[in-house]
Amino acid sequence: MALEGPAAEVLPDCDDASPSALAELWLCLEHRFGEVDSCRDAMRKFEARRQSDSKSIVKFQQALRILHKEAWPTATTDQRNAALKRRFEDGVASAELSQYLRLHNRDLDIAQTVQKARIFHSTMETEKKKAVRFVADASVSHVVASQQDAALDQSSEGH
Repeated sequence: MALEGPAAEVLPDCDDASPSALAELWLCLEHRFGEVDSCRDAMRKFEARRQSDSKSIVKFQQALRILHKEAWPTATTDQRNAALKRRFEDGVASAELSQYLRLHNRDLDIAQTVQKARIFHSTMETEKKKAVRFVADASVSHVVASQQDAALDQSSEGH
């Protein structure tokens, strides 16, 4: 065995001559380092999961799938899809996207919902890139004010 540190400490508890030595080793390691109730912990993580600003829609959906499989390993396809769709819609970072998915895509499954979310996100990103921003610059406003003053002076001279 090539285990080091605390992992090597579980070796005396395992019988390496047993035909199921590898399975026993995994159980010993899981007992030593694993969570007490990984299924229940995965359930909590699944229900609390939200998309962070740094995670893409696809990565968020994949994280939900992994947590759901760990939390409910025997769930049917319909149960899994319904739970994933609900959690995905509630957990996306954008409130506008969440509302859009709940209002306009109620009859879609999780794969179709994720696809619609990706389209919505890419459309909104394109719109944001086209936005015009005004920068407050004192020298620019001074020049504009000077030009306006000059125009007023010229119009008053003409009267």
